[in-house]
Amino acid sequence: MPIEQRGVTSGTKQNLVEGVRSSPMSVEAVDAVMDQVLIFAEQIVDIYSMDVAAGEVGANGSGAASEDPIIGARPPRALLYGRIQSGKTVSMILTSALALDNGFRVVVVLTTDNVALVKQTASRFKDLDGPRVFAAVKEGSSYEWQGQEEVLRQTLSTEGLVLVCAKNHINLPEVIRFLQQLDASNYPVLVLDDEADAATLDTTLAARSAGKPNAPQFKSTMNRLVVANDRPDEAGFSLGEELPHSVYVQVTATPYILFLQRENADLRPTTTFLLEPGRGYTGGEVFFGQYDPEATGDELPRNLVFVAANEAILMRRSAPPGLAKSINFFVLSACALSTEKGWPTQGFKHLSHTSHKTDEHETVSNYIEAHLNVVRGCLRGSLDEARAFFSEAYNELTRTVQTCPPLDTLISTARLAVRHAEVFRINSKADVPVYGPRLNFLIGGNILGRGLTIDDLLTTYYIREAKTSQMDTVWQHARMYGYRHPYLDYVRVYLPHRLAARFREIHEAEEALRLTVQNGNNNTVLIRVPFASRPTRPNALETGAIRTVQGGRDQINPQSYVEDSDAAAIVLNLLTSNGVPTTEGDRERRPTVVPMDVINALVENVVIADDDPGPWELETIQALLQSFSDLMQGGGTVYVRDLLDTQAGRERGRGRLGGQEIAIIRRASPDAPSLALLYVGDPAMPTAWFPTIVMPKGSPTYVFAAE
Repeated sequence: MPIEQRGVTSGTKQNLVEGVRSSPMSVEAVDAVMDQVLIFAEQIVDIYSMDVAAGEVGANGSGAASEDPIIGARPPRALLYGRIQSGKTVSMILTSALALDNGFRVVVVLTTDNVALVKQTASRFKDLDGPRVFAAVKEGSSYEWQGQEEVLRQTLSTEGLVLVCAKNHINLPEVIRFLQQLDASNYPVLVLDDEADAATLDTTLAARSAGKPNAPQFKSTMNRLVVANDRPDEAGFSLGEELPHSVYVQVTATPYILFLQRENADLRPTTTFLLEPGRGYTGGEVFFGQYDPEATGDELPRNLVFVAANEAILMRRSAPPGLAKSINFFVLSACALSTEKGWPTQGFKHLSHTSHKTDEHETVSNYIEAHLNVVRGCLRGSLDEARAFFSEAYNELTRTVQTCPPLDTLISTARLAVRHAEVFRINSKADVPVYGPRLNFLIGGNILGRGLTIDDLLTTYYIREAKTSQMDTVWQHARMYGYRHPYLDYVRVYLPHRLAARFREIHEAEEALRLTVQNGNNNTVLIRVPFASRPTRPNALETGAIRTVQGGRDQINPQSYVEDSDAAAIVLNLLTSNGVPTTEGDRERRPTVVPMDVINALVENVVIADDDPGPWELETIQALLQSFSDLMQGGGTVYVRDLLDTQAGRERGRGRLGGQEIAIIRRASPDAPSLALLYVGDPAMPTAWFPTIVMPKGSPTYVFAAE
């Protein structure tokens, strides 16, 4: 359905360019975001028109909601799948502008439960040119909209309204009551749930679905308030139930838990839009995409510096060596960059992410303060002493900065800069930091994980590690990502080798997942899981709903074959028409490369019993092959032989391939899966085919949600 850019959109774009509520953006940058958001907004309008109600939104929409039930069998869920630190807020602002120009009258933005973040987000949404924007934060004894309810109710149909609210049990009920006062259910509504995977899922699901005797009786609070309320005394009191004519949009860069909900679950995305970052973005590919644990010398990653594996043992009198080196580098890097672009208003940043424990933040803060005193003392001494002290850091800086100022110049600048060094702990016990004008050191844990944008971040010291890493948590820790390209040569991440390897593995899993979504698979979505990791928290996953393709598995096949001569003839025709030999011969010559569409057709036409207990499920196999599609653009390998292997001389009732055969197949296709087909009966007229997927050596574990 067509949409239009009207007054709200044009005015909002101009506000973003002028930087009315945030840093000014170039016209080109705003247009680049708008190009994507237009497509997404059209999808939202289409979803509303097909699954909620026709004629209410769009270029010619009424802008009014009827009392009729929604058209679809379930409320629609749209996923806006971005990247870490890629500017999703601007996309949400422009999406809201387009929605308001095309019939939506209310926009509710749900954010992480952090007062500072709610205020910051609401301030940025005031770039919207037209609607009133309120932060659902209590100032004193009231909310900022109180006393204006009647005026807002009268102007809602013409001006629209935007509410920004933290996901907590205090403010969200007040927002729901406020919307009731405004009769907001009479209008189309857009709900944007930022970091939707973090707090909205039902955290009681695992316990309740497992039937545990001590399981909570009702769903978790935020799930009840956002989706549907199952408490008898709160029946119907939720955003979803109060505002049935709405589209709920999940916004996140880590949607693993959303894709691991059952296909018909309330919060499983029904459609997904991939949001790509703008020019100058630096993410996993830049920092960890080329990481090689065996690399040395000139092959070292440009922006990584490795520290000892025992850095996390915070039981020392002085700063751990890696932390001390990161501080020295940061001081020189900030001084060098300041000679090129000046000091930013809120200074440059050094981030220490060491633990979720607030008492350890205090320890790290003391280390940094103590080492800064060492730095100050050195800078007060002789020039020769300062040169020796900073020589290692200067060598590291000049590894990437080709036109670096002389060390003596940087030492002179550093003498002044360290006078303005500030150290902040960012956790639940600390106030919102007020950054200094030169060198700022940030120490934190969980609050650093989501929503926090750290401008002018030059150095990251990352040693946080769990026995079992959680992919979405670790990926959200990547605060070094963002629009760093203009000063990337000055940026470093200090971390142990094993954590660099973990980031690389998650990056690869992330790229495979986005490729799956890009190829249009929104149903069976396989998620690669690195060793000693899990994709997400288990408490919001239904017991028994998660399936696993175990890592390192040589073969994936059904338990038995099914006789079906007609289907077997179709498979035979696909093989022979694509030059795949089906008669006995030299094993080394059997592997044959065929186009991927032929591989997919073969998989689709092999008949498997509906109740086969093996791991072969058609959608799973298709999703697995698709996850390797970037490595199989030239085609996939097919290997054919008789189920009775004449060279082995014995019946292979379950079609297990021997080690020698697997080696032959892997030599033909070492990095991607291959399809082995074992026929039953006459090769010219088989009665059945037994399929096997041969996985690459060392293949990762995959998890996915059952239907």
